[in-house]
Amino acid sequence: MRATSVRALHQLPPMPPALAEGCEPFLSKRTANLLWTQWQAGLLQRLNEEVRGALRVRGGANTGTAHATESVVETVMNTARSREQLLAFSYASLALNNSFFLSGLVPHAQQPSKEYVQPSTQPGAVPTYYGKTLATAIADQFGSLPQLKLAFASAAMSMFSSGFVWLVKDEHGRLGVLPTYGTGTVLVHQRRQCGPKDLVTAVQDGEAQAEAPAAPDAPTRPPRFDALSRTSGADAIGQHLYPLLCVSMYEHAWLGDYGFWGKERYMTHFWDCVNWERVERLWGDDRT
Repeated sequence: MRATSVRALHQLPPMPPALAEGCEPFLSKRTANLLWTQWQAGLLQRLNEEVRGALRVRGGANTGTAHATESVVETVMNTARSREQLLAFSYASLALNNSFFLSGLVPHAQQPSKEYVQPSTQPGAVPTYYGKTLATAIADQFGSLPQLKLAFASAAMSMFSSGFVWLVKDEHGRLGVLPTYGTGTVLVHQRRQCGPKDLVTAVQDGEAQAEAPAAPDAPTRPPRFDALSRTSGADAIGQHLYPLLCVSMYEHAWLGDYGFWGKERYMTHFWDCVNWERVERLWGDDRT
């Protein structure tokens, strides 16, 4: 019998090393383990089942074959317009969001230094091509880091359904706080697809993937995030958005550690474990 090569689809990589023993004081070891080895793994498994079965269910349509060989980001982009592929989109979108959330955490005890607990305000901090440090941008947009945390808390506490709250920047370096609901993601808005290279690896689905081609009706060089105008402090942010960090508003993320009414304490401890080095790196990336 002639051997054939079969793609293994999406595989769960090892848990991010920073989360191996939990993410205290934000997430216990048990919760961090559940979010990666059960929730993330389950999303990828169900995504595999959906795209593997797409060819059979759709009677041999080419769409099934394509999705079975796509990255998670490509699946999000290519299924967002199709109601028939809602499950594939939902599993891929949630896997993308959950991975970006967990990849942005580090236990408080593992912060690079005890002084490095928030965006750097040291004299030696290097401004980005925006001409600002992240700390300066936060001060300009929100007034202070506590005010940014308040904006996050307000968005989180006003959500009576599942989703994520994001800190994003636009092409001018302006910041905004943006909630997405259910299986929504900042990767797709109003059925237009825009694919960021950095999220291809951030999703951690087990193998590196090439950036997806632009949609037929997209511009030659599409923006990585679409138009999502939001109020940020006194200003509105622009059309092209880049994620810096996010926090899960799914009950399974806080229920085990904080109880039914523990969302407020969950949000308070979130800031103890934000990987600000990663946020500052994403903020400073030149993506023009």
